[in-house]
Amino acid sequence: MCGRYALSATLLEIAMALEASDGNNGLWMWKPHYNIAPSMTVPVIALNGQGARVVVPMRWGLHPHWSKAMPEGRPMFNARVETAAEKPSFRTPWKRRRALFPVSGWYEWEAVETEDGKIIKQPFYIYDADKPMTCLAGLWDHYRVDEGITLLSAAILTTAAKGPVKTLHHRMPVMLPETAWADWLDPDADPNKIMQTMRDGENLKFHAVDRAVGNGRAQGADLINPL
Repeated sequence: MCGRYALSATLLEIAMALEASDGNNGLWMWKPHYNIAPSMTVPVIALNGQGARVVVPMRWGLHPHWSKAMPEGRPMFNARVETAAEKPSFRTPWKRRRALFPVSGWYEWEAVETEDGKIIKQPFYIYDADKPMTCLAGLWDHYRVDEGITLLSAAILTTAAKGPVKTLHHRMPVMLPETAWADWLDPDADPNKIMQTMRDGENLKFHAVDRAVGNGRAQGADLINPL
């Protein structure tokens, strides 16, 4: 599972790295954030109606287009890659509405025993050792709120943990090689075939960080610093 992540890049840096344009024409601002939680509005890469790659603000937590009510309760911020093609909420996005989440890294929690015998949940920051920013595979959808008002939302795909992070958690986000990004966004490409190129996570590194990251109000680049 991936329930918190960090993104230290600006919109301009994201657009340049992903060869995308600002899909909101400068009307939405973003600044580096090191404690991104579900329900927040985040930069997501998708294709617009003309097939061009754009950076779009979307709610992290997919809300299906067929829903009869606005989002409530726990958002669907993750989608299991093993079942996304069959689940009603993710079935259409899997086929036609695929996205990329730019991230600097993400967090996972592991139960550890302290020196005085207490069991605590220790957060760890996980990141790509080779790149300052990578992309996670995602799905997006649009929900009509009212006449002329549409909610765009997205979820991060997860898979069984591979490589070093298996010691922390049994799940991890789906990472695709850069050579597969264009195909993943292409609605005419076969998502099952693209998933065969999934990265194995051997390049990932992690370290323990301050437990302050568990507080959604905690901010700042120091959140990702090693203890």
